[in-house]
Amino acid sequence: MRRWITLCTCILVLLAMPFAVTAALVGDENVTVTPDNETEQMDNLTIAGYIAQDENLTRLAEALNVTALYDTLDTEGPYTVFAPSDDAFDALGNETVNQLFNETTNLTTVLQYHIVVGEYTSENLTSMVENQTGNQTGLNILDIFNGLLGGENQTKNMTTLETLSGESLNVTVSDGEIMVENATVTTMDINATNGVIHIIDQVLLPPGLNLTVVENQTEMAETGTAV
Repeated sequence: MRRWITLCTCILVLLAMPFAVTAALVGDENVTVTPDNETEQMDNLTIAGYIAQDENLTRLAEALNVTALYDTLDTEGPYTVFAPSDDAFDALGNETVNQLFNETTNLTTVLQYHIVVGEYTSENLTSMVENQTGNQTGLNILDIFNGLLGGENQTKNMTTLETLSGESLNVTVSDGEIMVENATVTTMDINATNGVIHIIDQVLLPPGLNLTVVENQTEMAETGTAV
């Protein structure tokens, strides 16, 4: 009788094993669902939403709120934003940044100069530059002589993008490095629901707006020096 009970117990244990393995696998799948959901939530951020939560873009986030451009980058699009890092703002100096933040019109113009209508990934920009280079090469004999004489060819390896400020940005690509005017793209292709973000290492200044001159004039006024 005991042997029979032992045999039945072994059979029940063997029959239960597949169910235990299945339950464990289901449990593992449930564990991996949370990270996947978190990733999807990141992908669902707008441009403004991403900038607001990036610890390296706090100055830009503040500037967007000051100028009310946050709503534009949160509801409209698609846009491409060349986003200056906090270090880029710090390089301007506290006095210049504070003055700029107190002049909403100028700050709005500066920020609009970083925003382009349309979605341009690093691949798109590289392709545009390559196409521009191919179209220009060998078409103008003056360019050839200019190159032989050591002059710069302004049309090669460059494309232009029109910004919300109405001014154009020159974008160049060399050995995989993308530059916007004199700023280098340090982080490419941050995807958002309404466009793409590229982080840059300098604040871009529209033509005609020279913050350094403004700061120097302020210092001269404080010391009584004539401008």
